[in-house]
Amino acid sequence: MIELRRADRENRWDAELCTWWPALSDGRRTAVAACGAGHAYSLTGHKIAPDGTVTPSVVCPHEGCTWHEHVRLVGWRAA
Repeated sequence: MIELRRADRENRWDAELCTWWPALSDGRRTAVAACGAGHAYSLTGHKIAPDGTVTPSVVCPHEGCTWHEHVRLVGWRAA
């Protein structure tokens, strides 16, 4: 399992590798993550447990990227 740390930059879409930041989708809390290649994408459709564990595993949707990991979001706070 890989741990993604929370991004602390203002321009979060210019993503640091293996980071995440909070987001809303249809009024529900979720996260946006950046894979090991720096591609940013929403985790909508994934479940995020109170400890930050994401299920199912995360596959980068960007064409040609092979990043596929079991992920935990460090610092995730359950609502």
